[in-house]
Amino acid sequence: MKILALVGTNAKFSYNRILLRYMKKHFRQMADIEIQEIDKLPAFSVDTPLSEQTEVWKLKQKVKTADGIIFSTPEYDHGIPAALKSTVEWLSYHTNVLKHKPTMVVGVSYGRQASARSQVQMRQILMSPDCDTNLLPGNEVLIGNASHSFSKDGRLVNDQMRDNLEECFTHFVEYIQVFEKVNKEGLDMSVKQPTISEAYINFPTGRLTLKEVQQIFSTIPFELDLIDSTDHFAWYSDKPNREHVRNVASLGETVQECHPPKAVPVVMKIINSFRNGEQDVVTRPLWMNGHRSLIQYYALRDVNGHYLGTIEFTGSVEYILNLFENGAWSTDGNTGASKHEDSADNQVAEESVDASTGASESNDNDDTTTPSTTVTAPVSTTETESTDATTGASDSGSVDANDEEADATTGASEN
Repeated sequence: MKILALVGTNAKFSYNRILLRYMKKHFRQMADIEIQEIDKLPAFSVDTPLSEQTEVWKLKQKVKTADGIIFSTPEYDHGIPAALKSTVEWLSYHTNVLKHKPTMVVGVSYGRQASARSQVQMRQILMSPDCDTNLLPGNEVLIGNASHSFSKDGRLVNDQMRDNLEECFTHFVEYIQVFEKVNKEGLDMSVKQPTISEAYINFPTGRLTLKEVQQIFSTIPFELDLIDSTDHFAWYSDKPNREHVRNVASLGETVQECHPPKAVPVVMKIINSFRNGEQDVVTRPLWMNGHRSLIQYYALRDVNGHYLGTIEFTGSVEYILNLFENGAWSTDGNTGASKHEDSADNQVAEESVDASTGASESNDNDDTTTPSTTVTAPVSTTETESTDATTGASDSGSVDANDEEADATTGASEN
């Protein structure tokens, strides 16, 4: 279980930070708690330029993938700190990352009443329509007299407060598990519906069941992602060991939400060029995770040419390139003669067999030959094409492999 714990202040020293560090260590057998600072976030403003919201975007991604969120708040002037209010504004303005997310409120202060008033305010905020979290009811963690409640090495030494913390956190873990079970049962029901597995689609070239369609996307050695015509992340293929890791929590997000802010202008330029009919494909060969990969963006259009969205096609081409570099295409397709006559491995050319019919491309008629296919090594676009300085896209739609890669659905640099 992954829990994100937010330090509710930008102060360099805070007992709320000490509390979360204690919880991370004390409850390590129950959950993986990641402590998140908020001091690098800009003050909330609707006019903050997108280019200055990188830290905001990173925080949203962590909140989105966490199973639960803990807000630890001190109390300033009977309320929560301005930095914490600003953080919640970022997490609730034009985004749903907090929606239905299991949340818990804790707090430490110097006074005898602990952070009671600020926690009441924090709970009201988290239950507001814009946040709409699944807030753990009751279970108040109120730690006062902070300087006497913690030891110098950060341990919570007040027995009564420690027992209460343990009870409340246990309830929070159980609370998260309830929602996880509900979500899993809902997913299982959708998968087990017989009407879905038995339904089929008639294509011009044949018929496929929905189950077959799903498994085809899971089996092909390349991954696909779709940004729909309204610029929302709509779908990704459920392929094991993806180059670009996706999460269902990102589905339905806008291009702006699911991309790092600095990548949004580049991604939108590609999408708009597809929507306006200026391009149909953008290609980016690059190194990913230690191997050579190919990323291609395609304009998805209906039979009448109307724009339906942008498809991102990603996959490792290491295996194909190794075949080429090891001479897999060294046989002349017309004559069957090896280009390296002195190589023993190429003395006997294997016949090419149609996978669907089993028929060899060669036959008894010596006058019939199959056209040869020419394979050329990749050439840098910087040497052959004029490249757009803004997006890195060449006139033919390809992109220099040395340019920084912006993933069409995440915008994350691969460098």
